[in-house]
Amino acid sequence: MRNQVFIFVAVVALMCHSCNEFPQAALGQTSNSPSGKLATEYKWTEHTANAAFPKSYNFQLFTIRDTLWAFHPAGNWYSTDGKVWSKSVLPNCINNLAFLDYVYFNDAVYGLGHFEGNIERHRLSTEIYRSTNLRTWTVLSNESNLPKRFFYHPFVFQNKIWIIGGSDDRQQFADAWNSDDGVHWKEVADNLPFGKKENSQFVLFNNKIYMLSNDVWSSADGINWKRETSGIVEGQKIFGYAPIVFDNKIWLLGCNRNNEFKSELLVSSDGKNWAAKRAPWSPRGGMAATLFKGKIFMTGGKYGGPGIAGQTEFVYSNDVWSLEKQ
Repeated sequence: MRNQVFIFVAVVALMCHSCNEFPQAALGQTSNSPSGKLATEYKWTEHTANAAFPKSYNFQLFTIRDTLWAFHPAGNWYSTDGKVWSKSVLPNCINNLAFLDYVYFNDAVYGLGHFEGNIERHRLSTEIYRSTNLRTWTVLSNESNLPKRFFYHPFVFQNKIWIIGGSDDRQQFADAWNSDDGVHWKEVADNLPFGKKENSQFVLFNNKIYMLSNDVWSSADGINWKRETSGIVEGQKIFGYAPIVFDNKIWLLGCNRNNEFKSELLVSSDGKNWAAKRAPWSPRGGMAATLFKGKIFMTGGKYGGPGIAGQTEFVYSNDVWSLEKQ
């Protein structure tokens, strides 16, 4: 699905209309913050409208040794400025990035597992890959005890790779696992208080892990958790965002609500109170983001609109933007 781009006149017109609705400096309303304003103004810059890698979504953006890296379904690309991109000889070892993620750990990139197929019919294996030179992969294990699941987002905390939740063919999970080498995994918690979840996002903020879903939980150790808010946007379901910490705030990029794509961010300085900020890029979800040279860089994503015969078609992106303090 992600490798096909269906562009319809009605969808493109809707995207352009949405872009005009959300000017660069406009601020939206807060979800549960009384002020409705952000303390500092920020500036968006578009570096390229069409990067060298194909338009897609649900891939990852890393900053590695002063270089931007896009770990993409079609391969991997790198850039020193966000505008000019070169394709690396390093291939995509995970395969379907809608289900599994890479993680950057101890100055190396790790590929956790390999996924072929789709949600209806697939093959999932637990080999572990590592690249230290960003040209080749080393197979650390052909069959590890990595939990055999997908729809989770690994993160690094206390010099370990962590996995929380996710799902398999039968169920979702409410447990936590970690590893100090990417190969040997240990279950450190089960029946976590936020319940069984998939596709939760995680950031490190103020020396804590923040678990971001439609609600927000925090933990100082990955085992004991406190709920910060039951709803980031009260009364609405949000999805498809990329989280990042910048300027001592948590930013959610491409925060879509109730099955509607928006050109919007949500920003919080405490994980409890969230302010909405509109952006100049087209509505989308499933984008990639990283910090690079003191700015947020983002790319990719998809936008859904009405297609033919009531079907939902998607438009994919490969423009590159950055956000900085003015």
